[in-house]
Amino acid sequence: MRRRTFLHASGLAALGALAGCIGSKSPPPRRSSVVSDFEMNNGKLVIDLADETWVTSRYEPDQQSLSGVSPIGVASAKGKGGGGGRGATGRGSGGYSRAPRTVHGHAWYHGGDYADDWYEDNRGKFDRYKVGIAALGIAYLGGTTQMRDDAPDAGPVPWDETIQTPDETVTYDITDRSEFRQDGWYRVGANIVGDNVNHDFRWECFDLEVDSESQGFDIEEQWKVSPRI
Repeated sequence: MRRRTFLHASGLAALGALAGCIGSKSPPPRRSSVVSDFEMNNGKLVIDLADETWVTSRYEPDQQSLSGVSPIGVASAKGKGGGGGRGATGRGSGGYSRAPRTVHGHAWYHGGDYADDWYEDNRGKFDRYKVGIAALGIAYLGGTTQMRDDAPDAGPVPWDETIQTPDETVTYDITDRSEFRQDGWYRVGANIVGDNVNHDFRWECFDLEVDSESQGFDIEEQWKVSPRI
C-alpha cells in the first residue's frame, strides 16, 4: 500500500486504510517508544529521543541472550525504560488529522482499532523489552510525487547521515545539503537493541513531510512506520 495513496484515501476506503486493511489476518505494527518529538528550528530538524525506550516483540530470548547488558558499543536506553502507555487507540475517518496516534502523538501507519483488538486477543504471545538506540539514520525520500509513486516500506533505507550512539537530542541541518531539495519527505530511523537481552530489534522509522514557508521550514506530517509484530 503506497503511503500517499493512503494519505489521500477518503470515506470507507480511508477507514479501511487507517485500520491497516480491515479483514487482513496480518499482525499489526509493533508498538514502541523511541522518539518523543520532532520539530524544525532555523533550518535544523530537531529529534528528541524518548525518556523511556521500549518495544513490543514476539522475540523469545534463550538463556545465552539474557545477558543483562547491552551489546558492546551500543547506547543504553534513556531513563529506566519499560514505561509508556497502551499505544494508539481509535481509528481515523480519513487523512492525517484523523489518523490513529501513538503514545507520543505520531500518526500511526497501519494502526487503528484492528491493531488494538489484535493486542487484546493475543496477550501472552508478546513481551515488552527495554531497548537502547544503537544508531540514528536520516534520509531524504523525495517530494510528494515521488512518495506517491514509490514510498518505502517499513525498515531502513540508504541513509544520508548516520549518528552512532546518539545523545538525548539530535539535530540535522537540512540546509547543508545542496544535492537535493530541502523540503519534501524525510525518513528518520532508529536501530534499537535490547537492554536486558542481547538482541537486535532492528529499525523503528518515522516519515516526516517538511514544508518550506516564508518564515523557514515546518513539519506538516509525521508518521510512525513500524514493522509488523
